[in-house]
Amino acid sequence: MSHVEDCKKFIQYLSEHFDGELGEELEVEFTLHLEHCEKARALVRTFERTIILHRQTRRTTLPPDIHERLRAAIKACQESDE
Repeated sequence: MSHVEDCKKFIQYLSEHFDGELGEELEVEFTLHLEHCEKARALVRTFERTIILHRQTRRTTLPPDIHERLRAAIKACQESDE
């Protein structure tokens, strides 16, 4: 599998990773990709910071503007690999 295909798969499974819903095999693939891809590490750091900020505000859902900005960032990552 090419790096671009790995990145697309990584992005596809990002939410499942943070929700703890990836199976063992996919989690291993996810972690291996993360170890070798700076772009993936940057995306994970962004999600982690967003989650931390969200928890600090004690909201049950993300405000619409943050949700849309996250979706736009994911889409931009996907498009940059095409």
